[in-house]
Amino acid sequence: MTVPLLNLTDMIKKTFLFGLVLLVAGQLLMAQSFQIITVSADGKKTSYALSNVQKIVFDNKTMTVNMKDGTDATNITNVSFSEVTGIESQKVESSIFIFPNPVKETLTVNGVKKDATIKLYGLTGGLLQTIPAQENSTNINVASLIPGVYLLCIGEQTIKFIKQ
Repeated sequence: MTVPLLNLTDMIKKTFLFGLVLLVAGQLLMAQSFQIITVSADGKKTSYALSNVQKIVFDNKTMTVNMKDGTDATNITNVSFSEVTGIESQKVESSIFIFPNPVKETLTVNGVKKDATIKLYGLTGGLLQTIPAQENSTNINVASLIPGVYLLCIGEQTIKFIKQ
């Protein structure tokens, strides 16, 4: 019994199709870019290409985004990330941001509407505290909590943080 060999034409067609698939996949990947979106205290949103961001600095309850070109974005209350595919922008699901995490004394929550309620739970499910959200940011004193993992429930969103 002999096994038929692929003829040269079939082999060229398969190689061409494989090359075409790789080319299209490469073009799709190159069209993707990631953005960092900052929200300032006055509510202004600004998008930056993530490839242009040098670092994000958290210092003394302030947040600064250092850009590679030497400019800085300051007075920021929120940072979120988004993926742009070249076809359509992906919407950011949440603009709620907490810091520092892990925390020792004061946890800052940004991006919560003023009329919202922040609920603090232990991992056993017990409600420890209910905090009304403030205008721009809400500070929560967690100094009295024992070290461990805790949950903040804000509307339908749950955020985990660590108390040191």
